[in-house]
Amino acid sequence: MPSPEPVAIVTHWDGTAGPEIILSLANQGFRVVAPTTEENLLMIGAPETVMSIELDPGHEASVKEKFAGVVSLFGRIDVLVNNPMVWNDAALAEITETMWAEVITQNTKATFYCARAAAAVMQARGGGRIINITSTAGLSGAHTQFAVSCAGILSLTRSLAIELAPSVRVNCIATGLMDEPWIDEAGADFRQSLESKIPLSRLCRGADVAEFVGFLASSGDYFTAQTFTLDGGEFRR
Repeated sequence: MPSPEPVAIVTHWDGTAGPEIILSLANQGFRVVAPTTEENLLMIGAPETVMSIELDPGHEASVKEKFAGVVSLFGRIDVLVNNPMVWNDAALAEITETMWAEVITQNTKATFYCARAAAAVMQARGGGRIINITSTAGLSGAHTQFAVSCAGILSLTRSLAIELAPSVRVNCIATGLMDEPWIDEAGADFRQSLESKIPLSRLCRGADVAEFVGFLASSGDYFTAQTFTLDGGEFRR
């Protein structure tokens, strides 16, 4: 018997706004499955409708196994949130094969593997939503290998949306620099220098991302193949 509540999978706890997204979806009435520990869920006060699993999004065998387990348990996958944010940076001449492989595998390939596994379930049930989260680096080109991995997610979003329409809607959120503890560790002047470049005068917060994920998960029926830049107006094409 399928779960009466819609089911969402959030692919990364340590990715962009993982805990905030999990709580937002749970508060909207979703059963949420995420790769983290029970201790982490207790720490954020997650309700009983959130379940932890072990998942390596960068390996397709792991993705297939765990997604099949979710379907076996709940009978459905309604929303997939791909939220990787594996980052490394170096000058062109110093980019190693390991650095390149890390961001491509854990960002782009992971998004592809999870989307493919979820799409099969969603199409069989007649509908679903895939929300890919990445960085505006994919638009600006900043940080070469990371930018390439992000641009791949932007393109993948459009391709998936075309192929999976009309039953599955696929959209992307490209965030600006996230407001994280390391920024304040660098001093007040550093924060000010970053925020002075943003028309809304602040960095992107986890709550901003979670709010928009919640919207795309349950509303916006006419949105697909779209990339929404969540950066306070910083990136202006």
